Amino acid sequence: MVKVTLVYPFFKPFNDNSIFRFPPLGLGYIAASLRRRGVQVELVDCTFLTREEALVRVKRSKPQIIGFYSMFSMKKTTMELAASLRNDCELLVVGGPLPTLDPTSYLDVFDVVVLGEGEAAMVEIAECHRKGVGLWGVEGIAYKDNGELKFTSPRRHVEDLDSLPFPTRDLFDNDAYKRHYLRRFGYSISPLITSRGCPFSCDFCSRPVFGQSFRARSAVNVVNEVEEIVGLGYDRVWFADDCFTLNRERMLEVCDELVKRKVGVGWECLSRVDTMDREVAGNMRR
Repeated sequence: MVKVTLVYPFFKPFNDNSIFRFPPLGLGYIAASLRRRGVQVELVDCTFLTREEALVRVKRSKPQIIGFYSMFSMKKTTMELAASLRNDCELLVVGGPLPTLDPTSYLDVFDVVVLGEGEAAMVEIAECHRKGVGLWGVEGIAYKDNGELKFTSPRRHVEDLDSLPFPTRDLFDNDAYKRHYLRRFGYSISPLITSRGCPFSCDFCSRPVFGQSFRARSAVNVVNEVEEIVGLGYDRVWFADDCFTLNRERMLEVCDELVKRKVGVGWECLSRVDTMDREVAGNMRR
C-alpha cells in the first residue's frame, strides 16, 4: 500500500498579527479522495507546530509520497521544509495557487507539480507510484524527466462537486482550532467551501486553481457537511466561498434546508452588496 503524507506549511510569521487561523480544506479534500481509493494518508498541519515538531511528525509517518500545499506567502517555507525531507520519501509533490502559476521554480526541489485542482491528480500519482509506472498519463501535472521539463495535458475541473467526499476533518487538530477561536472570539468556528470558481477578476484570489466558471454544491450536500461540523462540537460555521450569495436561488435553498433540519448553528459568509436583496437578507437572518 502507498503511504501519503500531506503537509500544510504555515508557521506564524514573527510579524503576523492576524487573529485568523484556518484548517487546510484543500488538503482535506485530497486526503478524503485518497482514502476513498484505499490509500493510507496522514495530514500534518503546521499551524500550531514548530518547524522541528512538523519535521518529526512527517518523518514519523514514513511516507512514500509527501504532498505540499503552497502559495506566495508560503513559498520559502515550502521549499525549505521540502528540501529537509528530500531523503525521507520517494516522491515530493506540490500544488496550490503559486505552483499552478509558476511550476518551474518549484521543480528545483519537487519531483511533481499539480496544476489546478488536485484530488484526482493525487489519486492517479499515488496509483502510478504503486504500480511503478511513469506519470505521463496523469493529466494536469508538470515534472522533470531526465532533466527535461514536461507538462501533461490539462485536467478539466470537477463539475459535480457533490461527487467529492467531504474533507477529512478528523485529520485536522480540531481541539487546537477551537481553543484558538474561543480565546480570540469567545466561540469556535470552522470553515467549509460550497462552490469553486468565480466570474470576477480580483487579483488576490484562488482563480488560478478554480478558474472563472462557477460550480456549486447542492443545498442538501452543503447542509450535510454543516451537520458534520456541528457534530465535531463547533459553535459556528464559516462559508468560505469567495461570494456565498452569488447564486441567489441556491442561497435561499441552503437557508430553507438549515431551517427545515433545525440545525441551529451560527454562521458567517462573504458576500457582495449587488447579490443581496431584502428576501435574501431576511432568509439568511432566519
